[in-house]
Amino acid sequence: MPDYLAPGLDIVFVGINPGLYSAARGHYYARPANLFWSALFESGLTPVRLSPEDDHRLPQCGLGLTDVVKRASRGADDLSRAELQRGGVVLLAKVRRHAPRILCFNGLTGYRACFGRATKPGPQPDRIGRTLVFVVPSTSRRNAFYPPEAVIEHFRALKAHLERLKETV
Repeated sequence: MPDYLAPGLDIVFVGINPGLYSAARGHYYARPANLFWSALFESGLTPVRLSPEDDHRLPQCGLGLTDVVKRASRGADDLSRAELQRGGVVLLAKVRRHAPRILCFNGLTGYRACFGRATKPGPQPDRIGRTLVFVVPSTSRRNAFYPPEAVIEHFRALKAHLERLKETV
């Protein structure tokens, strides 16, 4: 799966790694039940409802996409600790190079892989250069802990966080 990155994006979303379904289709968050695309629209982060086939258009909306690990797998449990650590180093280099306003982890696992500690959704105390860090609950429907409405509410909080950042510049 290619990265969709450009210098100075508002938000770069980072997943743990592509699932087999998404990798087979060549698009991020391609499984129909995944909440990612509807959460972007319902939170106001995109002006229109996009689909996985539109993933390449996200930079036009000030948004980017990447993963901690680029290898597709059935699930994050298939990734080794070494893969996650290497992926975290590569991710941090990408963030330093492209300097988005916010790096947003789609799920807690990716954050833990990069920063070595557990967290809760929301803004984080970490910075990568000038880039702020935010975590939303995973948009995968395997994430039974957060109902869809709660996931979308966290995307709205991300949008509000971005708007506050823009006001201070």
